[in-house]
Amino acid sequence: MIKVLIAEDDPRIALLHQSMVEKIANFEVIAIANTISELKEYIELMRPDLLLLDVYFPDGNGIDFLSWMRSNAVHTDVILITAAKEMASLEKSLRYGVFDYLIKPIMFYRFQSSLQKFHDYKEKVISQEELSQSKVDAFFNKTLQPTKPLHVGLPKGVDGITLEKILSALHQSQAFFSASEIAEILGINRTTARRYLEYLVSEAKVEVDSLYGSVGRPERKYRLKTTE
Repeated sequence: MIKVLIAEDDPRIALLHQSMVEKIANFEVIAIANTISELKEYIELMRPDLLLLDVYFPDGNGIDFLSWMRSNAVHTDVILITAAKEMASLEKSLRYGVFDYLIKPIMFYRFQSSLQKFHDYKEKVISQEELSQSKVDAFFNKTLQPTKPLHVGLPKGVDGITLEKILSALHQSQAFFSASEIAEILGINRTTARRYLEYLVSEAKVEVDSLYGSVGRPERKYRLKTTE
């Protein structure tokens, strides 16, 4: 099993990432750190195989933590998972040798592909005793396969990328989600989230239920349909 440490300042997102890891064979989450100080303690104590690292923390910066890791001979591999879209963050992380760079919100198939690539890489490292140029080339070729095609034939006003993100969010759990919850997870408008969810209901990909909240008013909630 590949031991994974999750470093994310938002506990809710950290648990979401944990649930995503647990859906993938050969990986296990051994700890979650919500601050840089916790991260330093956990990574030195537990020596995980893989660190899923955010950039922004209340007590520090994930990019600076990469520098600390290298200075202290901590050789854990890193996949950066962050809302940071600046080229400077990507450039610095590449200098420190991160295995991959994922931008929030993450679609599950992209997350799964990244972890599977890492697993395959580790298997190659363990199994090789002698290097050839072709084997070296295989180690450095970590480029992911082209992303799967977006939905075709969508009605006007339904964007394939947004649809993929909503499907990925629903895929994380068998629980029901409200349009407001999906909107918060993805950082989109509630009205937009509901429109896409209702479209998925019409396509028989999502089921809906009316659940009663604390004030007694019914609220439509959605979850991905399971295949029998």
